[in-house]
Amino acid sequence: MCLLGAVLTVCVAVFLLSYVSRHVNFVMKTVLYGLDFALLAVIHFVYCPFHPRNPDNTYHLAHIFYWFGSLVTGIKIEVEGAENLEAYDGGYILCANHQSSIDTLCMSRVWPHRAVVMMKRSLLYVPLFGWAAYISGHEFIQRSSGGSNAVRQHMDTINERIVKLKLRVWVFPEGTRNSKDDKMLPFKKGGFHMAQQSGAPIVPLVFSNVKKVYDPKRWFWGAGTLKIKVLPPVHTADLKPDDVTKLSEDIRTMMEGAIEDVNKES
Repeated sequence: MCLLGAVLTVCVAVFLLSYVSRHVNFVMKTVLYGLDFALLAVIHFVYCPFHPRNPDNTYHLAHIFYWFGSLVTGIKIEVEGAENLEAYDGGYILCANHQSSIDTLCMSRVWPHRAVVMMKRSLLYVPLFGWAAYISGHEFIQRSSGGSNAVRQHMDTINERIVKLKLRVWVFPEGTRNSKDDKMLPFKKGGFHMAQQSGAPIVPLVFSNVKKVYDPKRWFWGAGTLKIKVLPPVHTADLKPDDVTKLSEDIRTMMEGAIEDVNKES
């Protein structure tokens, strides 16, 4: 009983201190947001064994992550163009900008049916997260040997699933987190080759600048509203391999314009 009282006292003290110290507030919200990931992983371990590797697993659970994550961080997310996520019945490539771990909260707000994430293979070995992501049906790609036969065969398998299972695949063409306000990093072309080879459309979507609510360099984690803008599908059925470079450049220009718009509105 004394231990419980001490724990409650510490929790109350940390909560009160978070209002006067941005460092305490940052650490507290980081821990709570991390618990959101852990909670989602545990729920996946309970739910997904009944539907192993089903691409709709995360769709059914994403709203839980968003609800709890929004509650503990104070971040709300508005969506413009959500109808574009279901404008095409088949599989497609979801092309998004990449800023920080808050991207996951944004993704959970708009997660469509049959959607999985294309991740680097090293994430598979992250305790809880990687295991839960695997059983949920997400895809892990080995970047370091991108030209190997095994990787090409894996990509061919994913392309087949996009067509046959109407899979929607999240990709982050910048390849790494980008802290710039409105300029995107040069795009990697893997996702665009997938779109061209499978004939699947690309659905670009952008997240507004997270620095207004989250900036670890300043130990800042505030409450506020972010915005997501989902753009209409860009069809690729008639494109040839030589068209991939122009396709990626056109999508990048389109997304930069949309980022500028949502940053002004949010």
